[in-house]
Formats: sequence, C-alpha cells, structure tokens
Amino acid sequence: MDRQSPLDSMEAWFEQMSKQFETAADRWGTGLEPWSEGMSQPRIDMAEDDEQYTVVADMPGFGKDDIEVYVTDNTLAIEAEQRDETVAEEANYIQQERTHQSLSRRITLPSDADTETISASMDDGVLTITVSRVEPLDSGHQIDIE
Repeated sequence: MDRQSPLDSMEAWFEQMSKQFETAADRWGTGLEPWSEGMSQPRIDMAEDDEQYTVVADMPGFGKDDIEVYVTDNTLAIEAEQRDETVAEEANYIQQERTHQSLSRRITLPSDADTETISASMDDGVLTITVSRVEPLDSGHQIDIE
C-alpha cells in the first residue's frame, strides 16, 4: 500500500488556485492597461504633499468645456461627455464610431481635504485638479473609562 503525502494534495490545490487567478486576471485585466476609447473611467494619478493633493486624469479627446468637476460629501467627481454632432448627409459611412463618448470617475477625498479650495486646469488632454489640505477639525481626544 502506497501512502500519499498530505503535501501532494496541497500542491494540486495551489495549482488549481493559480489557474483560477490567471483566469480572473484575463477577465478583469491588470488595472494597468492604457486608456482606450471604450473605457468608462479615466485613469488617474493622485499625489500628496504637505500642502495639497493633486489628481491628474487623462482625458484624451475631451476639451475643458466637455468636462465637469464637482465635490459632494467629500467625494470628487469628474464627468465628461462628448458628442460628435457633425454628420455629413451625403457621406456613405462604412463604419461610424465617433458619435458619443462619456466618462465618469468618483474619488473619495481624505478627511483633511479642503473641499472649498479646489482648482482645476486642462492641458493637452490632461486634467489636473488641486485640493488644498487643512488641519483636521477633530484630531481626536482621550476618553476616560469610569
């Protein structure tokens, strides 16, 4: 009679998990893919220093008039919509894909973000949003136990 090692079944289990993770990664992507026209969320970078937070979002093909930036309940929202209204009536399209494009992204801001002083600028399809930092209203305090 041949005894099976408990490690043999663990190895098979790890191989099965590895295959499942690979399948999931193929379905979901890595999250590092470049922005493409079919995406519904712009890719962002968010950085901080002692004075402010900076959010940089790639918005290719959008002009500043196509984009809305606002804050609600400590959440920064970026929304963009673009319609191609130019249609040549005599054109015989084989394929027409550039008719409507919209993006939306919500970012929860840290508790020390000053939502009253936010600025935004647009340069060559890159949206930069700057949010000042403030001292937290309540830094916490000790509670005595009775």
